[in-house]
Amino acid sequence: MHIHYFQHDHFEDLGYIGEWAASRHFGTSVTRFDKAQKLPQHTDYDWLVVLGGKMGVNDLAEFPWITEEIEFIRHAVKLGKTVIGICLGSQLVASALGAEVYRNKEPEIGFWPVTFSPESASDSVFRHFPAELNVLHVHFDTFKLPKNAIKMASSAITPHQAFRYKQNVFAFQFHFEVAPVNVHGFIREITPEIAEGRYSQNPEEMISLSVCCAINNQIFEKVLDEIYLSGTK
Repeated sequence: MHIHYFQHDHFEDLGYIGEWAASRHFGTSVTRFDKAQKLPQHTDYDWLVVLGGKMGVNDLAEFPWITEEIEFIRHAVKLGKTVIGICLGSQLVASALGAEVYRNKEPEIGFWPVTFSPESASDSVFRHFPAELNVLHVHFDTFKLPKNAIKMASSAITPHQAFRYKQNVFAFQFHFEVAPVNVHGFIREITPEIAEGRYSQNPEEMISLSVCCAINNQIFEKVLDEIYLSGTK
C-alpha cells in the first residue's frame, strides 16, 4: 500500500499518519506545493492525503496551483482512490466535490470540542469516535456539505467539521495528524496566524491542552486501520 500526500507548508507534514504508515510498512511519497513539485501519476499511489496550509481555497491569484490540485483530487475521487483531507485539505476536497468554501463567521484556533453526528455511530469508520472530542483547529474558512456527502461532525461555530463521501473519501476540518512530538513546533508556527475571537486560544492555552493530541492519535489509529481494512474487502 502506498500513500501519497500533498503538503502546502514546511511544517504541516504527515505527522502521526506517517508514524502509522511506517509501523505497517506502507510506502509514502509527497508533492510539496510550497516547492513547486510535480504531481504524481494516479497509478503511483493507493491513498491520497491532502494536508493543511496557511492559504485558502479561494486564494487563486496568489496560489494558482490550487486549481490544478483541486482537479487532481476530483480525478482521484472518480478513480475510487482513498482520499483523506485535513483542514485546508478538507476544504480542497469539498471544493473538488462541488461544494462552496467560504469565510467562517469567526476564526477557530486552538483545542475546541467537536460533536459527532448520530450517523457517525453506525458508520464503520466514524464509529470509533466518541460523541464529543477535543481537537486542534486552525482555520478561518469552512465549507458547505458536498452533495451526497454524509455529515459526521460539527462544532459550535463550524457546521461541517467532518464528512464522508461514498466509500472512499473522508474529510476532517480539524487536525488529528499533529502528534505529541511535533505539537509545540506546530503551535509555534501558527502563532503569527492567531486572531482574536471567542474561539481563538493563545499559544500558552494550546500548549496546556496539547495532551489531547496523544488521545486523538490513539483514536485515529483505529480510524486509519478501519479505512485501510474497508479498502481491502
